[in-house]
Amino acid sequence: MRRIVFLLMLATSGAALALPWSKDMVDQPSVKPQETLVREAPDSVPKSGKEAMPVPSDVAEVVRSRLQAGQQLNNPASMTAESIERGKEIYEIHCLVCHGDTGKGDGAVGKKFVPPPMDLSTDYVQLQADGQIYYTITHGGVAMPFYRDAIEEIDRWHLVNYVKSELKAQ
Repeated sequence: MRRIVFLLMLATSGAALALPWSKDMVDQPSVKPQETLVREAPDSVPKSGKEAMPVPSDVAEVVRSRLQAGQQLNNPASMTAESIERGKEIYEIHCLVCHGDTGKGDGAVGKKFVPPPMDLSTDYVQLQADGQIYYTITHGGVAMPFYRDAIEEIDRWHLVNYVKSELKAQ
């Protein structure tokens, strides 16, 4: 009996002295999806070309810059059948889960958000300049994440063409 108690005490004391590895795993630094690791210097040179506008620092700047982008940016992708088809491919990969098949904001994931994702078929979206929609895709919005790192620049323009041609109110 003494031997069992001794072994039990020995085993318990070893476990008590062990480091809390599970706690360390919880407290480790992590990066959430669509979260930028570091802010790039404004004069840095990206690997695939310079973005048309700098990354906004807060929501107010996002709104101001979005309006400015609508006036300054022109869509380099002509609204052709090929562009719309490429935009559809990009939409199905990145946008459909939140905005849904018809852009109403009723995608499987989008149904869980409050407020729901923007209805892309409304006049509010459809009457925006191409540059304004492009800017929203690139830099996100109040509730929408940015896609500047996930979608190539020209594909974002194809996506604008798809949204404006295929997601209009029926």
